[in-house]
Amino acid sequence: MISFIRIILKFLFVILLLSISACSSLPNSKIAQTEYGEFTYYLSGDRKPTVIFESGLGDDMTTWKPVIAQIETISEVFTYNRAGFSGSHSHNSKRNGAIIVKELKALLESAGVTAPYILVGHSLGGGYMELFAKTFPDEVAGVVLVDPNSSKYPERCKAQKLDFCDPPSDIPSWASMFLPSAVEGEIKGFAKTHSQVNAINNFPNVPLVVLSATKNSTAQSSKVSELYTQMHRELAEMSFNSKFIICDTCTHYIHKDEPSLVVEAIQWVKEQQQNQ
Repeated sequence: MISFIRIILKFLFVILLLSISACSSLPNSKIAQTEYGEFTYYLSGDRKPTVIFESGLGDDMTTWKPVIAQIETISEVFTYNRAGFSGSHSHNSKRNGAIIVKELKALLESAGVTAPYILVGHSLGGGYMELFAKTFPDEVAGVVLVDPNSSKYPERCKAQKLDFCDPPSDIPSWASMFLPSAVEGEIKGFAKTHSQVNAINNFPNVPLVVLSATKNSTAQSSKVSELYTQMHRELAEMSFNSKFIICDTCTHYIHKDEPSLVVEAIQWVKEQQQNQ
């Protein structure tokens, strides 16, 4: 989104600090073996539908801690570390959306977590959740996208003749020495993930909420900022039953700045799903 190169360089430093200092899993996490490898996951609560949390680029499961603490009292919650983060390893060397979705599906089955699911994804994780919903539409009860990556952004960016439209394809060599291996792999798979999401047009007609931040675009041009918001608005239009919410006080990490917004979005999706 926005300026891919500038965003990635900006957050690489944050990711690096987090990977050194942060806890990489939640208390009482478990490990499951699947056909693709070994994965660390967290499962709590007992009310359906299960809420699945997918982290953004460079983040492990702990990024959702402020939201999970509130949601697990009203619903079963599941989150995990993607391959390349602490406790999770895959036999697949490539890291793109289709592979990650297959790995998540296999992990859910191995952990005994049954559909339907409410999918919650942040940033690039939003792209993965969009792809999951399109790939397994019958297993999805609702979707919440938290300042998500839009797979159509590069094309629209180029059409408006803006700068830095293409997704990154690599990271600086110094960064690869410190960051989780998943970061470099997923950055290399960025463009492939976009093409995979764009290849499937049918999004399930389930309750959908798209949360959009504005503070992460304040240093950009007004045209870029407007496109950023518009792409999020169009993502909300994938479903006839949807809400589009802008947070003017939020950075890219809405779930940390205003976790109540994410909690309320999940609650709304649950209510809509129950009334269907």
